[in-house]
Amino acid sequence: MTETEEKIIGAAIRTFVRYGARKTAMADIASEAGVSRQTLYDTFGGKDELIVASIRYITDQNLRAVRENLAGCETLASQLETYFAGTVIKSFELLQSSVDAENEVYNHSKAGRAEIERSHEKHRELLTELLSPHSKALAESDQTPRQLAHLIVTVVMGLKYSAKNRDDLDALLASLKTAVLCVTNANASS
Repeated sequence: MTETEEKIIGAAIRTFVRYGARKTAMADIASEAGVSRQTLYDTFGGKDELIVASIRYITDQNLRAVRENLAGCETLASQLETYFAGTVIKSFELLQSSVDAENEVYNHSKAGRAEIERSHEKHRELLTELLSPHSKALAESDQTPRQLAHLIVTVVMGLKYSAKNRDDLDALLASLKTAVLCVTNANASS
């Protein structure tokens, strides 16, 4: 990614958070990025392309940071806490500071919805890796790492919108972690 692309994506994210995707004009993004509208259009084509690039950028940045932080985790409990902190908690805090930016993005375009689905797949892949060492315990409950990963992603993505506040989110994530540890029998070693 070029420096200009990164600068424009950062500006797009800030303006989507500030105004919502639907209300953000390309001129707002160009002004925030300090580039001409022509440069903006030459680089990304239109708002749909910027929405996709923004979702992809946030997902890739968050998951890259999570993967780096997982290196210091020895238990599934600490891995889940690291995943939650770097993804759902970070997204929840962003949504709390916005005018419902992600919902605006999701409802704005098919391209945005498709990129969010790709983002969720990346989350499922990461969680499947974390849960794979617990395949035997999961099989005892007729589950696979992939199935449990899908459940976790579905739940945490919903929590970003349904948690009343950060304390509520933390409590819900703690309950989810406890349930995952129970079904994987990892709670005995974590």
